[in-house]
Amino acid sequence: MYRLARVMLYDPQESKDVVSDVFARMLQSRLLPAEEKTEGYLMTAVRNRCRDLLTHKSVRERVEKLFLQDASYLSDTADDDRLERLMQFIEETLPPLSRQIFRLRFLREMSYEEVAQQVGVSKVTVYNHLSQSLQRIREHFKTETAKR
Repeated sequence: MYRLARVMLYDPQESKDVVSDVFARMLQSRLLPAEEKTEGYLMTAVRNRCRDLLTHKSVRERVEKLFLQDASYLSDTADDDRLERLMQFIEETLPPLSRQIFRLRFLREMSYEEVAQQVGVSKVTVYNHLSQSLQRIREHFKTETAKR
C-alpha cells in the first residue's frame, strides 16, 4: 500500500499519511471486507485516496499560481499596507458569495471541499469564484500601480 502511494505521490510522508488515513477510515466506518478481498479493497482505497489528494493539490496549485502570477503590482509598498488595501478592496467590491468564499479559503485556510460544503456549492463553483475574484484583484492593483 505504501509503495503504491509512494509511486503516485512521490512523497514519503504523504504516502504514509494516505495509508494511515485509509486504515483510519476503514476502522471508523467499521467496514471490513471479506478476508479474501481485503488486499484488493485496501489497494483500491489507497489509489483512490491518492487520486483525491492529487486532484486537491492540482486545484490549489492553479489558484495559487493565478494569485501569485503578476504579483509585482503589490511590490512597492509595505506588507501591512498591501494587506490592508487588499482587504478593503475585497470588502468593497466583491459580491457577497465571492467574498465569503475568499475569506474561507485564504483567511481560514479551508480546503476547496470544506469551503464548498460550508457555502453549499460545488468545488468547481468555489474555484470559479476564487479565479474571478483573483482576476479582479489583479486588474485593480495593476491599474492602481500604473496610476502611480
